[in-house]
Amino acid sequence: MNDTRPAEDKASRISPEVAIETHPGWQKSLLDALINTSVDGLGIFDAKGFLLDFNPAFLERVLGLPRSKWVGRHVDEMVCEVVAKKKWGTARTAVRQVMEGRRPVTVLYGVEGSEIMICTVSPHLGPNGEILHIIANVRNITQLNDLKYQLEMERGHAELDDLEKLHAGCLQGRLEAVGLGDIVIESPIMHKIFSTIMQIADFETTVLLEGETGTGKGVIAKFIHRVSRRAEGPFVEVNCGALPENLVESELYGYQPGAFTGSLRSGKKGLFELAHGGTIFLDEIGELPLSSQTKLLKFLDDKAIHPIGGTSRRQVDVRIITATNGNLREMAEARQFRRDLLYRIEEIPLYVPAVRERREDLKALIYSFIDQFNRRFGVDRALGSEALCVLLGYDYPGNIRELKNLVGQLVLIAEGPEITVHDLPEHVRKSCSQAAPLLDPMERDQIPQHMDLRKELDEIERRLLTRYARQCQSTYDLADRLGVGQSTIVRKLQKYRIFLNSRSSDSKPNLPGARWRQREAEGRRSTRRA
Repeated sequence: MNDTRPAEDKASRISPEVAIETHPGWQKSLLDALINTSVDGLGIFDAKGFLLDFNPAFLERVLGLPRSKWVGRHVDEMVCEVVAKKKWGTARTAVRQVMEGRRPVTVLYGVEGSEIMICTVSPHLGPNGEILHIIANVRNITQLNDLKYQLEMERGHAELDDLEKLHAGCLQGRLEAVGLGDIVIESPIMHKIFSTIMQIADFETTVLLEGETGTGKGVIAKFIHRVSRRAEGPFVEVNCGALPENLVESELYGYQPGAFTGSLRSGKKGLFELAHGGTIFLDEIGELPLSSQTKLLKFLDDKAIHPIGGTSRRQVDVRIITATNGNLREMAEARQFRRDLLYRIEEIPLYVPAVRERREDLKALIYSFIDQFNRRFGVDRALGSEALCVLLGYDYPGNIRELKNLVGQLVLIAEGPEITVHDLPEHVRKSCSQAAPLLDPMERDQIPQHMDLRKELDEIERRLLTRYARQCQSTYDLADRLGVGQSTIVRKLQKYRIFLNSRSSDSKPNLPGARWRQREAEGRRSTRRA
């Protein structure tokens, strides 16, 4: 093919080979510039795992100490000094896997400040397939998400709102698909937690859930399992604090027939073996005795168990999620928890906030629990606005567990169809004597300077639908009373997760088509008879 470019254009270009020959030394300096200015951390190891060189981003994100401290060190030696501040242990495992398998490996790990890093380690192979070098690439995906958010801010709040609504809808759809549709996610911090989970679910990393008691750590652990590749496998939940100290190892790792006095003649599989192919959730990990912590650390290293009384080890394929309501770092300082075990179980640390730290979720949680208990007990309780204000002002030291129990109590003991302030426990009323500022904007003496009109209109619509839905047996009846189309009613009920007045859970608007149409037909027949 003839080159039809203008002569002046052809004259203004030179080949890369000519450029390098014309400027001796440029090839190496250019390569150095490309590596050193990269925002990704790049580290180069030799075939035996010794660090040869790295760029500034790798120094910042992984090592944190001067170049002279690390060049020439082995990857196993590096972890002893780095892991105290960073979670390089997971990336070290990836380097080891590449050395053994000669294939690229990608892992996630967390660093201080709850940032998530993705590390891809690849082999540089010679002509005969031998490993010449190992290259590690580290990228901060938390920063990428922040940049994405800033970009949407620059494009305009309208586009950002649309994006957030789309993301929230996708997240809610995923929750319902895995059977956890009752989870309420309204606050930005909970959106961030569940978005992070969606990113890390398929990676074989340990996850440590930290937070006060009753914040829902068990539900989050279940969600991680159900959206991961292990969803078809078992999910085994273990409360470490409930295990008798002298039986911890036999419960976790099992035992052979006749291993000790009182053991079953047939022996017993341990909880780790029962979780094979799935996930084991170790709640209250801080309650595990120090002797058992040592054995758990060994299991994390080689994924093999040694049942009591057995003569051989068994390989077990299981993912470990742990949780605590204490401060494991302080326990490690006091030598009550193994520091090396802490580094292994918190490759991805997630902090689950208390209810008082996510007030945006509180109102939705209250109404969700009222709906649940109304259906469960076959009653029809509504919540008065003053009672709502008091409930919104309470701090809930027991978090979601306390909130759920309190709402269930109110639904049962309320003297009338509406829950009032007088139905609330005395300690809740006393703690919320300053609750007046929490009244809904339209019920205040002074109109607020700013308000979200769409949210307020949605809340009014939700209240009206909830009130009328308690009196109707079908969506046709409800549509007739409110003067709108039946399809509009179905869509609104699904949006607000409102259920019609029925003693059966078959009245849910998101039932499979056949069952929902059957309920509608029954409702139309009862309306005609009336």
